[in-house]
Formats: sequence, C-alpha cells, structure tokens
Amino acid sequence: MKTEYTEADFANSVRNPYFSRLNTRVEVSLRNEDYNVFCLIGAQNGVSPEVVIRRCLSDYVRKLQDSEA
Repeated sequence: MKTEYTEADFANSVRNPYFSRLNTRVEVSLRNEDYNVFCLIGAQNGVSPEVVIRRCLSDYVRKLQDSEA
C-alpha cells in the first residue's frame, strides 16, 4: 500500500454500481443552532456538515443496537 496516491492511480477506477442501494435519501428539519454546531464541527475536521450528521446518526443507531443486545 502506498503512503501517497495521485490522480493517475485512480485513472481507471470505476464508481461502485451498488452505491445508490446502500443509502436512503431523507429530509430532516434541524434547528439553526444545531445545524451551526454541525457546520462548526465539519469545518474543524475538513468535512461537510452532512458527513458529520451522518456519522452522528450512525453512532447513535449503533449505541441503540448495543443497548438492546
């Protein structure tokens, strides 16, 4: 495994044809204060607020599943 990759390394790559089957699009209303917190966390970590929200929801679901087991 390389320590650094270039565009040439991915020149022949193919997008995963099953990607759309892995996700469900959902619209959620958030309070402005909450969304601003996600924006701040995302900016600190160099990711979009949507990524932070997805990770937060995934972590919460895992905790719920662990508590049921």
